[in-house]
Amino acid sequence: MKDRRELEESLLSEVTRRLTEISARQHDLARQQRILSRAATQLRTGKGAESVLAEIREQSPDLLRDYCDLHVTLTSPPRRPVARVVASA
Repeated sequence: MKDRRELEESLLSEVTRRLTEISARQHDLARQQRILSRAATQLRTGKGAESVLAEIREQSPDLLRDYCDLHVTLTSPPRRPVARVVASA
């Protein structure tokens, strides 16, 4: 009887822990979705990428961390490659 009660308490504790973990993940995903949906709307209506990205970073620094490593910058067209002289053997 005691073992059964301990098993039930242990199982209930684990189920409750996992439910809490899932709830926290759902909350975090919903927040990320709101931030990204707003960013998409801003980009579609003409707001600059740099300011949208800055706003995302302000609201959630880790959200686009992997993308932010690529740095959004405007660059001039690529220059023509310099011809190299190949030494013949």
